[in-house]
Amino acid sequence: MSRRTFTRWHKTPALGRQILDRYVLHFEDQELYREPGRFPPLDAPHLFANAHPLTLEVGCGSAESLCATAATEPDANFLGVEANVKSLLMAAQGAAAQGLDNIRFIRANFTLLYPLLVPSSLRAVWLHFPDPHMQPQFRHRRIFGGTFLDQVHRALVPGGRLSVMTDHEAYFMEMLELAESDTRFTKTHAERFLIGSGAAVPTRFQRQWESHGLATRRFELISSPLPAARESLAGQDWGSMWVASAHGLQT
Repeated sequence: MSRRTFTRWHKTPALGRQILDRYVLHFEDQELYREPGRFPPLDAPHLFANAHPLTLEVGCGSAESLCATAATEPDANFLGVEANVKSLLMAAQGAAAQGLDNIRFIRANFTLLYPLLVPSSLRAVWLHFPDPHMQPQFRHRRIFGGTFLDQVHRALVPGGRLSVMTDHEAYFMEMLELAESDTRFTKTHAERFLIGSGAAVPTRFQRQWESHGLATRRFELISSPLPAARESLAGQDWGSMWVASAHGLQT
């Protein structure tokens, strides 16, 4: 962690340490990589001490939509994962302002959390406005790919949903084509894709880019049960696979 990040994380008088301790778990990337078993599994019993349905947002940012949904579904759980500390502070502040008891946030690189995903534990996964990393030298950093779909399918309950949206048309079409080729998922909609987020409370990024005239494109998938595939994936060494992916050796 950089000195600036450390200072921002540990000196937050306006927000309050109690709010951070209540809502945010800080997972160090190096520790996640070396000893993932030290961290709790990402399911409702371990994170919320109940068995309510769990929705996970990857790259939640300041979590406006996630908090708004959590407020309308008190009998469900919501988990946001975000690497940016400033955004997480905003997310925790928003959750506290609404008095939410059914939402938590994790500061981490999501790909390092793969070993902590529990088979058939998630009702839904959201991937909204991921970084497109359009520069060729950074394409390997994109989160949406074969490994991501493997992990999401393993973690979703049969019939669980994956929601993907972005304002970046070229990246969206690449993600859509990959999703359409994966027989483990089917679309929830007859159209090839949808325009607009469909959310009652749009995200900060959605408001920003739509103000510049960029349309939000999205698709939603349902996970089909494939027990044999789930069993095979469960035995994979996802820490080693992340290293290969980070060096551009896996797609």
